[in-house]
Amino acid sequence: MAQTSGISGVRILVLSRCAQTLHRFRSALLLTLKARGARVTALGARGEGYEHKLRAAGIDYRHVPVSLRGVAPIADCWLFLRLLLLFRRERPAVIHAFTIKPAIYATLAAAVAGVPARIVTITGLGHAFTTAPAPLRAVVEFLYRAALHRATLVFFQNGDDRRLFIERRLVDPAKVRLVAGSGVDLTRFSVEPLPSERGATPRFLMIGRLLVEKGVREFLEAARLVHATHPQVVFTLIGGSDSRNPSNLPAAEVERLQASPDVQWIGEVDDVRPHVAACDVVVLPSYREGLPRALLEGAAMGRALIGTDAPGCREVVREGVNGYLVPVADGQALADSMLRYLAEPAAIRVHGAQSRKIAEQEFDEGVVISRFIDSYEEGLRVVSA
Repeated sequence: MAQTSGISGVRILVLSRCAQTLHRFRSALLLTLKARGARVTALGARGEGYEHKLRAAGIDYRHVPVSLRGVAPIADCWLFLRLLLLFRRERPAVIHAFTIKPAIYATLAAAVAGVPARIVTITGLGHAFTTAPAPLRAVVEFLYRAALHRATLVFFQNGDDRRLFIERRLVDPAKVRLVAGSGVDLTRFSVEPLPSERGATPRFLMIGRLLVEKGVREFLEAARLVHATHPQVVFTLIGGSDSRNPSNLPAAEVERLQASPDVQWIGEVDDVRPHVAACDVVVLPSYREGLPRALLEGAAMGRALIGTDAPGCREVVREGVNGYLVPVADGQALADSMLRYLAEPAAIRVHGAQSRKIAEQEFDEGVVISRFIDSYEEGLRVVSA
């Protein structure tokens, strides 16, 4: 293949877990590729109407049978075969796979099909690397090793995940790159006045699915502890249940959440901006992340942050600069950090201003997209050398 100097006319397939993740996290990338003349198609599982939203935005979206459950051998083999046939028919120059199953099976299928540039982004390690039993982790590591050694370039969203994959020999260090997640649209997520500065009751907001690993239990515990001395403080949780995830909060706990006197559970929303604007502090007590979009969006809107001292979260939250870091799975420590803000409300404003500066300097969505596009060109140069 001749060396390329751009992506105009290049056939590119972008794959993710489902239409929802493509719409929420990859729309800007897809639209930028289309605007630059690439022949781009998005691939993922259908569901919840997001495939229609992608098409309404002018994105060529096609369904592929990505199983949304954990290890599912028959479904995963079917996914591999479907992708292999699709790649041989479409003959893309570049595939870019996000999330676990596309990263594994699309990369393997692309290698067999002879796709020149195979780009992978590890968006987070998920259940297999946090609370899953050792045999499941061993299987996932085997699959990652097989796939990533056939990738052209592999992006990680934080240094901890990169280090782990290199130490476990899951990826060739020469292929590894770092990128600031999916970035954040600094224009769309603009700074809004703090409710507490307008005399409103202090508000803490958590955005995340109802998964044990997201720290939902710790958020509930912290809200209960804070309410013991500050009953006026408002706690809001945005996020839907995910019954297909093994870390999903049990039904009995979801019912208790619905009736909780401490936390307002809103469920899933299409646009988090009004809710971020209505809070003073964005909280994410997750056990492990790639690079959490909730904290990035909170930072872009000038909010103080509370996160766990865990991979991904500590990439965004700088202790005492734009927020506080707390130990994983420690509701008392989370409550203590909230009480610090209530005792020193001026810190909310100072940390929020620093959050916006960090977002501007490090997490601009446009910079992330440019890095991905550069990687496509780099990948094509590598295979043509």
